[in-house]
Amino acid sequence: MEYEIIDGILVLKGKFEVLSSGIDGGRRAVDNILNIQVPHNFSHKDPKSFVEHKAASLNLDGSCVALLTAVEMKNLQMLSDACVTAFITAGLTNPSSFGTINIILVSSVKLSEGAMAGAIITATEAKARALLDYGFNLTGTTTDAVVIGYENCGDGGPILYSGPATQFGKRVMTLVRIGVKDALKAHYGSDDPKEWQ
Repeated sequence: MEYEIIDGILVLKGKFEVLSSGIDGGRRAVDNILNIQVPHNFSHKDPKSFVEHKAASLNLDGSCVALLTAVEMKNLQMLSDACVTAFITAGLTNPSSFGTINIILVSSVKLSEGAMAGAIITATEAKARALLDYGFNLTGTTTDAVVIGYENCGDGGPILYSGPATQFGKRVMTLVRIGVKDALKAHYGSDDPKEWQ
């Protein structure tokens, strides 16, 4: 996997199998995973065509899945633990609109379809726990999205389960819980939620 930030867009390049709740999401193979920074007043009738236009402007090869956020990419948090890497942006400016928490998880180990679905649940639980840690009476925002994927990494059986009691799930839980909190601190420039106005 290669990754870089280009013009406010996190670009992950590789040969991924993904399960995503993002733009043009679902379960499929993609060559690129994007987290695209958009204005706070962003509105587009066709998000898929918007993403396709952005991908074309970057001259990306192959297909992509994308997330949208109003959070600046300079506040992106990247954390790794053994076989999984997390990329997280988070904002709560308005929990009902563009306060988006985006989570991208990439495994270097093959995952079963069930483990991919389970990892989305585990990541969502970890995000909720991070918000509860800060004293919020909410578990996320209406525009949150998750991508879980693995690189096409040759032979070997897949991880079958990814709940928080499994080794893989524990890694996801820890990375996301820490990453969401770090991303919020980076976005708001403070560790005190009372100052996040």
